[in-house]
Amino acid sequence: MRKITALLLALLTLCVLLVSCNDTATDNSKADTSLDENEELFSNLPAEKYNTKFTVYVEGDYLDRYKSVEIVPNESSPDIIAESVLERNARVEQHFGIEIVEIRTADSAEMVTNVQSEIATGAKTYDAVMAYLPNAGTLAAGGALHDLAEFENLHLDKDYWDTTAVESLSVGGKSFFVVGDMNLLAYDCTHCIVFNKDVVADNNLDNPYDLVYDGEWTMDKLLSMAKVVSYENGDGKIDLDDTWGFLINNNYATSLYFGAGETLTSKNTDDLPIISVNGERAVTVFNKIFDICNSDKIALIEDYVGTYEDVYGKASESIASKKALFRSMAVVDIQELGEYECNFGIIPTPKYDEEQEEYYSYVSVIYASGAIIPISARDAEMSAVIIDAMCQASTDTVKTSYYDTMLKYRKLQDDDGVAMLDIIFDNRVFDLAAVYNWGAANMWDTNALTTFMNTVAFSGSNTFSSAFESISGTTQSAIDEFVNGLE
Repeated sequence: MRKITALLLALLTLCVLLVSCNDTATDNSKADTSLDENEELFSNLPAEKYNTKFTVYVEGDYLDRYKSVEIVPNESSPDIIAESVLERNARVEQHFGIEIVEIRTADSAEMVTNVQSEIATGAKTYDAVMAYLPNAGTLAAGGALHDLAEFENLHLDKDYWDTTAVESLSVGGKSFFVVGDMNLLAYDCTHCIVFNKDVVADNNLDNPYDLVYDGEWTMDKLLSMAKVVSYENGDGKIDLDDTWGFLINNNYATSLYFGAGETLTSKNTDDLPIISVNGERAVTVFNKIFDICNSDKIALIEDYVGTYEDVYGKASESIASKKALFRSMAVVDIQELGEYECNFGIIPTPKYDEEQEEYYSYVSVIYASGAIIPISARDAEMSAVIIDAMCQASTDTVKTSYYDTMLKYRKLQDDDGVAMLDIIFDNRVFDLAAVYNWGAANMWDTNALTTFMNTVAFSGSNTFSSAFESISGTTQSAIDEFVNGLE
């Protein structure tokens, strides 16, 4: 069903008033039930009144786009999210006799430092933490976090938790951080592609929506369509004022790799990480990515940093003004396009080829948040109960407002775009290497496992195999050290 009926729209509007609901916007979406059909909210949790404040430490306002808005309403919260957060919190607070409060970080280094300080000093300020996943990874590697898989009242097999993320992010059967319906930043950081529908029509190109539905949206199709559209505007300069087939971010080469069904790491039978960038198909996939990134019909957005005051805003403007066919972005950037009067659509990252069964959408975890419980928490069992309750109660409140209302019905202009979001979010990919950054000097190291493909793809010389070989030893040593530390 590609068209959403008026009745269904009405039902979705009522969802925020119900205790539990299913997300069945299109045939392309999976049923999203937070509990079993006949199970009431919180019925799988102990009926206990804690009579206390429950303090959550969250990532603050120092980054404009990637800040927490999902725990307590604040000045950064869109009205519709703030209302849903209040409703979700009221349900949890009334049921468990708590008051949910938050403490916000002031800078990027504060999260790890302050949690570690809590442990060192014996302070018990934070009952739970919503950390950027790399920060969570640093804390986990340092032994600062509880294994969430040990808590019987954290129901990680329920649909209100992202079970794919749970499986992908566990190590040795331990889950130090989890992602669920309350983790809006994990939705924000999911990669996708937007396109201008008028540019498609003006150039008699295939409808990208139909290509996705028919399984024909591939890397080859992206490049062939981009070549039709690109041209210089006649001013003798090559910049973002020209018309481009594809405006690509410098981290999207790796996203294309994930979109092809490849991964940086996989896991062995003991649920321990192993490097997976060493197969024949990985090389073949990257060769195609290199061809895309080095086409003269493709513009690397970051090449024009300094030419424009806001190069990313300029790239969005290019889509809006019909000066670009495709643009890579994170889902959070869709809201930027909503400020323009333009006819745009959204599609997932392309497949490698038509034989590939699924579309995969990479979550750039640098600013995606996960729920953690530090070992300094005063009552870890209580923390587990409240985290699970907050995630349960987020499905038809916070998630519905973000996913169904703010994105689907305010920013996307057609039912096909709604279906595309379902496809994108139903096949999100998380990779442990990006969380733990094994072998990297720092998060921004351009010659680490998580970044070397981006470096090579835009270098003009395809040194994929030698570049991987140069970092594989350091990466494997870092993984070995990490695994040994778990034992």
